[in-house]
Amino acid sequence: MLWRLVALAAAFAVVSADLFTSIADMQLVICTVVSADLFTSIADMQLLMDSEKYIPTVLDKYIKQEQQRLKELKDLVAEYTVRNEKQMVNGIKDLTNPINAFLMIKRKIFDWRDIEHHMKANGAQGFLQRLTDANYGVRQPTEEDLTGAAIGLLRLQDTYRLDTKELSDGKIFGVQSNYTFNAFDCYEIARAAYNQEDYYHVIPWMEEAMERLEKEDPPTANKNDVLEYLAFAMYKQGNLKRALKLTEELYKSESNAEHDVIKLATF
Repeated sequence: MLWRLVALAAAFAVVSADLFTSIADMQLVICTVVSADLFTSIADMQLLMDSEKYIPTVLDKYIKQEQQRLKELKDLVAEYTVRNEKQMVNGIKDLTNPINAFLMIKRKIFDWRDIEHHMKANGAQGFLQRLTDANYGVRQPTEEDLTGAAIGLLRLQDTYRLDTKELSDGKIFGVQSNYTFNAFDCYEIARAAYNQEDYYHVIPWMEEAMERLEKEDPPTANKNDVLEYLAFAMYKQGNLKRALKLTEELYKSESNAEHDVIKLATF
């Protein structure tokens, strides 16, 4: 599966070969983190990465199509403006003339169809559908793949006792990668652990999400969501005092007091 590769990538994308003292050490890591379909997963990830270079082209085509559609709508605006000004000058005379009345009704019917057509002709759905169906021969990742990647990362963390903050900073065994996690990334990893009822891992990753959230502008995650997951994880881990404190903080933060009182009573 695709997620198994991501687990491996998390281990090797930032770790150079000199960190291993022998080929046996490297084989041990491979056997621990991923299963036998490793190479298929690597091929899938390579194709997925290659497919991203086509996204700017697809978006550019869509933008040009939309610009043309909006130009046609602006032309209709100008046409209607001129027509309305003319009707204001002629006034009631146009309405009492049966020929003008016929033409006005006809315009209202057929011109409105034209306007409706232009307004509904947004090609976004078509572009998205073609991209999803074909995706240039690459299977589109799913929420399941993302969850699997997060669980793989947590397993890696447990196996090598890796620090949550260092992982979030893109470091494995002290080696810096090209990427770091934002608050939402940490939130998603914690949420994957939550869905597995792994409350032990929910806590440090939600705490890291909260810490990063305080420094972000604009924030990438919702503070109340983080507080809610973190409070419940503390409760499930038996830390009732901390759970209550977080729930009180959530109560102060949220605008819906009735919803907050119900959650407060849970603890």
